[in-house]
Amino acid sequence: MADPIVLENMAVWLGGYDITGSLNENHFTLARAENDDSRFGDTIEAKFPGRLIPTLDHKGFYESGVPGAGSPDEAIGNARVLAGSRTSWPITICPPYGPAAAPGADGNVCYSILGAQSMYDIGGKHGDSLPYSLKTLPRSQGSGGAVARQVIMLPKATYAATTTGSVQTLGLLGATQVLVGVLHVFAVTGGSWVLTIESDDNAPFASPVVRQTFTAATAITRQAVILQGPVATDTFWRAVLTKTGGTSCVAAVALGIV
Repeated sequence: MADPIVLENMAVWLGGYDITGSLNENHFTLARAENDDSRFGDTIEAKFPGRLIPTLDHKGFYESGVPGAGSPDEAIGNARVLAGSRTSWPITICPPYGPAAAPGADGNVCYSILGAQSMYDIGGKHGDSLPYSLKTLPRSQGSGGAVARQVIMLPKATYAATTTGSVQTLGLLGATQVLVGVLHVFAVTGGSWVLTIESDDNAPFASPVVRQTFTAATAITRQAVILQGPVATDTFWRAVLTKTGGTSCVAAVALGIV
């Protein structure tokens, strides 16, 4: 039996902001509504599993400061919750040892919710470090892609040139499935950056096909693109980040079939 994972670290990317540095607790819950299955003659209380209710809860220590510097207060609490924003931001959590030790490493497993922030709570006892908590709930996408188990296609890093990510074997995209691609852009120093997702039926990518194209990023941003299946021949996938002008950008990409 494999050893359990000791949670010493976890990367959390919300929109175009990395809030990892302020966190000390994370909860990702996948549950279904419990619908009564009450029928005449039943001798037990039975339930039907209902609609999916995913929730992301993050807790940490309050920091005010410049958006993007690890503080959720101005960039998230004020802009998302206080303003009542209903737009969907992708939030990606990257556990360690999934399978690489570093959270968010190339090829590691991650989980993304295309959601909105519904609660931001600040409070604690006098004299204590001031804690905060943040709750994210999914926004309906109408295509089944609101929650995705994904693979890191491009780890969070500074990219100074057009970059092709490593090839990942995600499998075929079925007719009833969707491909969910998520792009987090944490900083841009000039120019524009276009992400494309390619697939092929061979690992050398002798004949790649572009499956998803994201809007050019010119500043801190986030995007999620959903592709309805099928893709009946290709099992190999990769991400390509194309530079036009400028110096560099800090970005991360996740991709998964749902």
